[in-house]
Amino acid sequence: MMDTSSIDVLLVDDSGFFRTIVSDRLGEAADISVSKAENGEQALSTLADRSVDCVVSDFEMPGLNGLELYERVDAEYGLPFILLTGQGDERTASRAIGAGVDDYLRKDDIAEEGQLQLLANRIENVVAQRRANEKYELLVNNTPDEITQVGVDGTIAAANEAAARSFGTTRSELTGAHLSDVLPKDTAASRIEHGRRALTAGSAVTFQDSFGVRHFHNVAAPVSVGSEADSFQLITRDITEQKRRERELETRTEELAVINRLVRHDINNDIQLLLAWADGIDRYVDDEDGREYVERIQHTCDHIDELTTIARDFVDSIGSDAEFSLTGVGLRQILDDEIEKADRRHDDLTVTADRPIPTVAVRANELLSSVFGNLLSNAARHNDSADPRVSVDVEESSTEVTVRFADNGPGVPDSQKDAIFGKGEMGPESPGTGIGLYLAHTLVEQYGGEIAVSDNEPTGSVFTVTLPKHT
Repeated sequence: MMDTSSIDVLLVDDSGFFRTIVSDRLGEAADISVSKAENGEQALSTLADRSVDCVVSDFEMPGLNGLELYERVDAEYGLPFILLTGQGDERTASRAIGAGVDDYLRKDDIAEEGQLQLLANRIENVVAQRRANEKYELLVNNTPDEITQVGVDGTIAAANEAAARSFGTTRSELTGAHLSDVLPKDTAASRIEHGRRALTAGSAVTFQDSFGVRHFHNVAAPVSVGSEADSFQLITRDITEQKRRERELETRTEELAVINRLVRHDINNDIQLLLAWADGIDRYVDDEDGREYVERIQHTCDHIDELTTIARDFVDSIGSDAEFSLTGVGLRQILDDEIEKADRRHDDLTVTADRPIPTVAVRANELLSSVFGNLLSNAARHNDSADPRVSVDVEESSTEVTVRFADNGPGVPDSQKDAIFGKGEMGPESPGTGIGLYLAHTLVEQYGGEIAVSDNEPTGSVFTVTLPKHT
């Protein structure tokens, strides 16, 4: 029940005795603050000077009767109104409810000893309902969505501010207009038809439509309140910008697909040819300087091959037109494969596992190999020691798996630890590893995991990848 101490009531009755008895007992029974007026004109004068939460008025009074007073109060203040009728005055009660009075009571019922709580309960109810409606109207008018209440014949019964702005008019001018007055006829007819379907089904119907260059997402929901049961609420959101972004994304996806094909086939094929030719001329070069150039060609081709692999995986990670799907991936097989590749690619690098790699599935996809491969390549390329080494260690808990790559290279300065996985580390000055670390970070985040770098002892870095287990 609501806090009745916040309710101010104006009691209007031409009987001084009734006003006094009711106001005193009402205040004692429910802690409601009561102001009094002996007729309609005095009540209107009181309302002009102070605000109240509810008006309780007798029907039979000299001058303005209760219904006439209600019409004035509703038009000027829109306050909750409870009408008190006489014994057997059901016709008046019916007229009052039809006119929009919030509630009514027989005067004899509340005059009896101990029955004031009935009136207090009715006051609480109508005030609570009105306050809830005001909050709802405030919410509706502050939402960016266009909201209209539409009858089955297409007549607009109510509209919020967003709808009025969209149609370049005011709420009052919109009310009473037909939907086809503000929308193209085919669009209006479609929305009315969807509204009728919602009324027939007794549940909300969602649909999209467009006219001109604008696109909309709509919800038609039946209104099931009293005399408004033949209408539906139409909630419309402008999704023009969303559609534009979707088209841009489709275009970008198509462009990425072209780049992916170029990287996968054309560039990769040429690199493999260069590697084959470099291997072919190696046996014809005898002098030391010539062999150094051949080794440089082979090294550069290997580097370009690595970059094309990174680029391919990066396009795969962001360019798919399907949802980025994750599943259970066997960690041991992927990690073993990448360790073997690193041994073959980097002749002077030694990669060891501190303990057996557990057979466990993590939540990822096939691009997890790119995460591990790039971390191992990064450790090799930045290691200037005479005997470059990487030690791999895997730990698992009940919910996640942690993979550590500890190298004996120069390490990462503290000033770069926070930025090393960012886009800013990519560029000509970075020998291919910047984009690789950025890709590893991007993929691990998509897997719901974490990647970090710390210092190794006595020298080097430890790259730590934490991945959720597949359940």
